[in-house]
Amino acid sequence: MSLQTTLTDKSTQAIQRTRAGRLQRLMRSAGLPVASSLVGLILWELIVRGLDIPAYLLPAPSEVAVTLVDRWSYLMVNLGYTAFAALLGFAVALVLGVLLGVAIASSPTVDRILYPWLIISHAIPKVVVAPLMLVWVGFGLKSGVIFVIFFTFFPVVVNTVMGLKSADPDLLHLVRSMGASRLEVLWKIKLPNALPSIFSGIKIAATLAPVGAVIGEFVASNRGLGYVLIQAVGSMSIALAFAAVFLVSAFGVLIWYVAELVEKKSLPWHASQRVQVI
Repeated sequence: MSLQTTLTDKSTQAIQRTRAGRLQRLMRSAGLPVASSLVGLILWELIVRGLDIPAYLLPAPSEVAVTLVDRWSYLMVNLGYTAFAALLGFAVALVLGVLLGVAIASSPTVDRILYPWLIISHAIPKVVVAPLMLVWVGFGLKSGVIFVIFFTFFPVVVNTVMGLKSADPDLLHLVRSMGASRLEVLWKIKLPNALPSIFSGIKIAATLAPVGAVIGEFVASNRGLGYVLIQAVGSMSIALAFAAVFLVSAFGVLIWYVAELVEKKSLPWHASQRVQVI
């Protein structure tokens, strides 16, 4: 056997081992969540069937699945409306939250002036404000977008401030002694250090965005999954209501995973993105 053939065989074996390792990691990361979900759905089905629970109280997963298939087009149209409001409000909250977080972390005066108002605004129950939103901004998409901003703004601001303030003081003194400007310190030291914290806030906000859109649709819209949910409960179509809840939850999980994927691509150097070996 020639040296070239031996090297080719070893290279092929290494590639196969790499692929097998990736498949094993995928099975470990996805296998348990999928298995636990299936077990939960089976238990739910058995409990509903075994206890003969009426469908108007708690439909079985199979009934919800049938409703999803039968009303697919209707649900997808309204999911699109909810998703647009959630993504638009989330994008606005992300930009405003990071900018305000930078302002608060950079100026003690701004911190003392604005931070109490942020806490007050977050402490106000959002559901209580929902009827007032109809009076203030009217009926339609604007209400849902504003609610998404209310729901997602706070975690982005707080995590941005925390990340920017956690930069190593010794490193900051060093770069300032070398003549770095405030903008250079922010861009090259503070912001990279704050990215893991900022992404934590983004992932929290991502799961809250669909919730804000749905609550806005409860009171100020005739479209969207929030409207579908209210109408379904009012007409006792509980399987349709569960289908709407499932789609809202699935959309929230999807954008959370998208945010996590962006985090992995943006922070390959961070310890949280490394494979933990125990």
